[in-house]
Amino acid sequence: MRVGVGYSENPDTTRGGIQAAMEALKQAGQEKPCDLALLFATARHEARLLREAVVSVVGPATPIVGGASIGAIYKVRYGYAGDQIILAAVWLEGAGCEIVVEGGLAEGERETGRRLGAKLAALGLSPSSQAALFYDAIDASGGGMRMLMGTPLLAGLEDSLGFLPELIGAGLMGDYICSPTEQWTGGGVAAHQALGLVFSGGVRLDSVIMHGCLPATAYYTVTRADQQTILEIDGRPALTFVRQLLGPLIPLESYPFFLIFGVNKGEKWGEFEEKSYAGRLCLALDRARDGIVMFEPDMVEGTEFQIMLRSLDLDYIPPRVESLFAKLEGEGRAPVFALYVDCAGRAAGYAGLDLEDALAVQRAVADRAPLMGIYTGAEIAPVRGRPSCLDWTGVFCLFSVPK
Repeated sequence: MRVGVGYSENPDTTRGGIQAAMEALKQAGQEKPCDLALLFATARHEARLLREAVVSVVGPATPIVGGASIGAIYKVRYGYAGDQIILAAVWLEGAGCEIVVEGGLAEGERETGRRLGAKLAALGLSPSSQAALFYDAIDASGGGMRMLMGTPLLAGLEDSLGFLPELIGAGLMGDYICSPTEQWTGGGVAAHQALGLVFSGGVRLDSVIMHGCLPATAYYTVTRADQQTILEIDGRPALTFVRQLLGPLIPLESYPFFLIFGVNKGEKWGEFEEKSYAGRLCLALDRARDGIVMFEPDMVEGTEFQIMLRSLDLDYIPPRVESLFAKLEGEGRAPVFALYVDCAGRAAGYAGLDLEDALAVQRAVADRAPLMGIYTGAEIAPVRGRPSCLDWTGVFCLFSVPK
């Protein structure tokens, strides 16, 4: 397997698509057509026009898959909330990649997951299969806007499969104002899709989770919830509970996209392990019901959680990246592609921070593998071996092959 990555910030969609595609081919040093193109771009680019531009470079026979991204991270550049386009050209070289797509997310995430799971089952997917999952996270079809949820999508997959492989992936969105976008599905363009990539022939996907936050409180318990809205914590109205806990220094209007709950899937009183936590980010406030609206609907009655404190430095990133490279080296595997799925809320310009985690990842990867990073609405990675949708998280994944 060989991969080349190209990047563009050209506001002209056609020129930007051609630039990114040509740069990817040049980086890989390949002349023959690639077997797959992974394409991500912000909502400023019209999906069909961008696809046509890429096809003009890679040819009509190459499947193009991907979708919206709030920004992109390349080996020496990064950007968000602009005209970013990033493309990875993949030559399988004897490996395999099956593309499975299922629509209808806006009509029901779990049902879409079940249908996608049935297709994956027909391919012979097993618990050890190497897979990635990308889905459209925005539904604006009803005139308003709502987030499409990855948790019920994964539940639907498990309904059909009876298990979940240790897949990675993302919920895709194209800007911070949740503009409607479309995805590239292999042979065309569509919205509200769930797209699975299943790799074979020795390709392996290994990942590490980088939350960038630590538990800052004792454990509390959700005692009443309505779908993705937490209504009571420890028997008290949720919003009032958290407001009294945090005090007046953090105003209520700052809670959305700032307040992070951590759900520990590991040893309750053990040492903190990033791989054992699922981060849950506040989306909005339900002041009428004194509730806290979360990005995912899985903080149900009985869920124990802690309030998380964001890290003020990026020292946690290099050791996590290095640990994955060292693991592969020890197992006699060669990294061929680095994918960084990064919560868009972590971007310094949006979060009001001075630290840009894209720079830390770029430095940690260096020239050891082609790097593609995308800024997303939700992230998917195994938490103690079980795929989970995550918030405010960076998921660093290395694709590797045997040496």
